[in-house]
Amino acid sequence: MYVNNESSILSTKCRKYGVAFDIGTTTVVGMLCDLNKNCLIDTIAKTNPQSSFGLDVISRITYVDNNEKKLRDMQHLIIECCNEILEFFLDRHMILKDWLCKATVVGNTTMSHLFLAIDPSGLAHSPFNAGFNGIMKKTASELGLNMNDDAEIFILPNIASHVGSDIVGVMIASGIKKKHGITIVIDIGTNGEVVLSGKDRILVCSTAAGPAFEGAGIYNGMRAVEGAIEKIKIHKDNVHFQVIGNKEPRGLCGSGIIDAVAAMLDSEILDYTGKLITQEEAAARGFHVEIVNRLRKGIHGNEFVIAWRDDKDIVITQKDIREIQLAKSAIFGGTLILLKCLDIDIADITEILLAGAFGSNINVKSALRIGLLPDVDENQIHSLGNAAGAGACMALLSEGVIKEANMRAIEAEHVELALHPNFEKLFLECMNFPKNRG
Repeated sequence: MYVNNESSILSTKCRKYGVAFDIGTTTVVGMLCDLNKNCLIDTIAKTNPQSSFGLDVISRITYVDNNEKKLRDMQHLIIECCNEILEFFLDRHMILKDWLCKATVVGNTTMSHLFLAIDPSGLAHSPFNAGFNGIMKKTASELGLNMNDDAEIFILPNIASHVGSDIVGVMIASGIKKKHGITIVIDIGTNGEVVLSGKDRILVCSTAAGPAFEGAGIYNGMRAVEGAIEKIKIHKDNVHFQVIGNKEPRGLCGSGIIDAVAAMLDSEILDYTGKLITQEEAAARGFHVEIVNRLRKGIHGNEFVIAWRDDKDIVITQKDIREIQLAKSAIFGGTLILLKCLDIDIADITEILLAGAFGSNINVKSALRIGLLPDVDENQIHSLGNAAGAGACMALLSEGVIKEANMRAIEAEHVELALHPNFEKLFLECMNFPKNRG
């Protein structure tokens, strides 16, 4: 990724590298950039160590609960994670610490607060007040980052209590402000943010999607790493799947879970209400014995075996399906609310952009089949990759982009779904899967 040269980039040899951080609830991504050449040279991702205190932001806010020591402990965890990323870059590229002179940080609002050791308690209850607004600027020494002590650290602005600077980064990288027609950007993560651009307005919302699409809370769920089943097809007499790294399957990542649910719907193993058929029902309806044998009772109700294992079979349970229904209903329901706010129909949508690593790997046809996305033509849906991280890199390489980030945060209109009179009704309606597609 390249941007135009800026006079703000210093030419002094000891100040030539910078790092952009995308601090997610589940994953922390670090991107090393050469500030002299204005380019990205390396990327690494690590699990957010705060996950041990809860998989979602509310759990972490509850843990801190106005306790200064716990707040500092949470900050220490994320700073240490960032320092591990910095150490990796220093060692791998033979860079001196003093050459790291600048960093930008994006993340959801809670992560930004914890990164700065600012109490996030106000984000958890009405009136949902943030502990800071606008761009925050610190030095590496103030935060304890393993960089040049005087390195400038820019924490990009949040939009609302649960719509953070990561979405500002997405808005920058997608160029959504400059697009014509009706554009929707969906960041399918734990918070599931949705951005709608149209009629000279930008609306945003955060949906309580939860971590199901990242494999958490799913019986055999796991992150998208080696051993995770990422693609699934159900045939008349068998189940075929693809495993990351071509290893022995160890579990299901988000894209695999969506594929599985879509395939079960098409095979009529699962009905539109989300109910798995029983082994007896499958036999009575003439399913192949291989499929019948994969349906059984488990500790979480009915389940379907995706992969046979000597030690522990990999299954999709009835409870897993309910978790997926809750997650997809939150995101799709939030999208519909934004459309209603601008009096726009699904047929009016020009383009849907999927942000985040998950959006890059998702099978669009499967996502449409389960009702995660508005029912548009597949050709209207495109992946942005890690747009939040790309936006952070763009801000790292250009002070003009930092100013743009502030403008985008100010002009975005936040829609609080919980306060919208139609959201609960829409959420319940979106729980069911589409009866068919096409």
